[in-house]
Amino acid sequence: MRRALFLVLGAMLVLSATGRRTATMPAPPSWSTGAAVAAAAGLRCGAERWAVKTLTDPAARRVNLKPIRSTIDTLRGLSVPGLVEFSTPRFQAEMRTYEVDARLLWVKEEEDRDFHLVAADASGATMIAEIPDPDCAEASPYVTTLRTVRNAFVSRFGRPDTRRFHAVSGEPAVAITGVLFFDIIHGQRGVAPNGVELHPVLDLK
Repeated sequence: MRRALFLVLGAMLVLSATGRRTATMPAPPSWSTGAAVAAAAGLRCGAERWAVKTLTDPAARRVNLKPIRSTIDTLRGLSVPGLVEFSTPRFQAEMRTYEVDARLLWVKEEEDRDFHLVAADASGATMIAEIPDPDCAEASPYVTTLRTVRNAFVSRFGRPDTRRFHAVSGEPAVAITGVLFFDIIHGQRGVAPNGVELHPVLDLK
């Protein structure tokens, strides 16, 4: 009787833990490799589509890094290729790299350690570009590139505030090169209507 009671209680604990994990931090294969490396290093990095964001997913080596010249307006007009959820793997559309001319309006270092950039075109239409912390992307074959662009941004503009967005002085004109990414829209500052981003940024001129 006592053994049966222990088995029941154990099963209830497993189910409870599983339920909490599903609700807060699922660990699908599409991002677990990059997240595991970051967690092992004691870093508080992101989770939502994290491997896609940091080029640590299995498809990262097949991403075409030759940039396609485009505009913020064009990227904002792209169709979302499918349902975007927490663990959605890389879409075919996210196998491409784009370069756009923009003005940097706002920047903030987010809780997941990304530099969140709000970029605008001449009409004022905005989209997001993000520069990951390379220490959160050690499993990426492009970690050196991510480190270079991160350091270049800090050298040019300073380290962003971690508490709030602040204006980028002079709204500088830049050319941003990054991998196309579709994010879940959740009220982000500067988000495009289709959730499109350049994430990660690979170059900033």
